[in-house]
Amino acid sequence: MNPSFAQANPQPLAAGDPVHDAVLGAAMTPLNTEFGRNVELAVERIDRLGNWAFVIGNMRSPGGGRIDVSGTRFADAAEQGAMSDVYVALLRREGDAAGDASDGARESVAAGAGPAAPAEAAARDQAGLPQEDADAAVAAEAPQTGHWTVVDFAIGPGDVAWLGWPQEHAAPRALFGF
Repeated sequence: MNPSFAQANPQPLAAGDPVHDAVLGAAMTPLNTEFGRNVELAVERIDRLGNWAFVIGNMRSPGGGRIDVSGTRFADAAEQGAMSDVYVALLRREGDAAGDASDGARESVAAGAGPAAPAEAAARDQAGLPQEDADAAVAAEAPQTGHWTVVDFAIGPGDVAWLGWPQEHAAPRALFGF
């Protein structure tokens, strides 16, 4: 008989929640770097599990249509129909050395870089701790200071680019819905 492991549940973040706004602000950094302020994100969901957050949505121009990628590194892919409107980002909350949270929305991008140490939530996920114990422990350990850092992201992927992120970044599988 195969054992069944409980997993901590991600918490959906609602628009207007300060954590939602801080996560979304940080998640937009790669899009703003690529396209300037000419892109908005129609958020499908923003979920948080401890120090981790996952953002998925569709990129839109400020008028609501498809974004203009001409003159960018995505132009050829879009012209060939190999670029979706999807944007995904994995973020981790990092503590401030001085303990200063200021507005909580400071942005930092480390595209493709993993966290320095495995996340506690991922360790609990892998260990199969009981649901209520994992949820309480993750919530208790979530720092109240710090900033959200983009750990990885995908702009216009043609497949499920985030499928390997739990292993690559020691992020909890439950955060991604699988």
